[in-house]
Amino acid sequence: MTDIRIEVLGPLEATVGGRPVALGGPKQRAVLAALLLAEGRLLTVEHLVDVLWPEDPPTTAITKVQGHVSALRKALAEAGCARPADVLVTRAPGYLLRGPVQRTDLDAFDRLVSDAAARAPRDPAGALRLLTAALALWRGPAFADVAAPAIQAAAARLADRRLAAAEDRAEIELVLGRHREALDQLGPLLDEHPFRDRLRELHMLALIRMERPMEAIASYERCRTILSRELGVEPCGRLRRLAASIGYPS
Repeated sequence: MTDIRIEVLGPLEATVGGRPVALGGPKQRAVLAALLLAEGRLLTVEHLVDVLWPEDPPTTAITKVQGHVSALRKALAEAGCARPADVLVTRAPGYLLRGPVQRTDLDAFDRLVSDAAARAPRDPAGALRLLTAALALWRGPAFADVAAPAIQAAAARLADRRLAAAEDRAEIELVLGRHREALDQLGPLLDEHPFRDRLRELHMLALIRMERPMEAIASYERCRTILSRELGVEPCGRLRRLAASIGYPS
């Protein structure tokens, strides 16, 4: 059977043997996304109704879910899938995806990140290449065109994995003495995620290693201000110790 490739690190896209699949509107895409995230497990029709209509589902919700599944099968067939019912399978009380379905970009991302973690202690330059390749797979936020809250909750978890990989890359840049490159990556990330302790620590370390301690202190002070104003807390002990190491009063 022809491979079906689905990409989720950005807008949802699918191909059958290289031919694009017309995935339809947002609810049809949400059905596919939910089944894909289930990783081969059965999802009940009731679960899919909850995904599509978290509140106040229409009286025709079950029929609509069935219609979306039928439309997805038709789209797969039109793109060249010979037996779409063997891919998007009906099994009481719901549906599942099976067969030659691959989450191409997400699976590749996970594999590259895992390989980088294993390689980093002995070959940081090789690990850096792997992490750079992993991050290049992202075309935007995961499931960018699927607004269903349940799918966006999964997308948020994937975004955290993306951010962790970016932190890993910046840390390896510092190990390799590529302080400017690390700083260029960390600044925009920190603007977007000001509460992230590891990002702040790496940002300060990059500045310290570039012999810019006053800017590292300024970064720490911004952290203190944001945390105090928004959460009423102080920076974590690791950040306090790093600031103290460059003369910030404890």
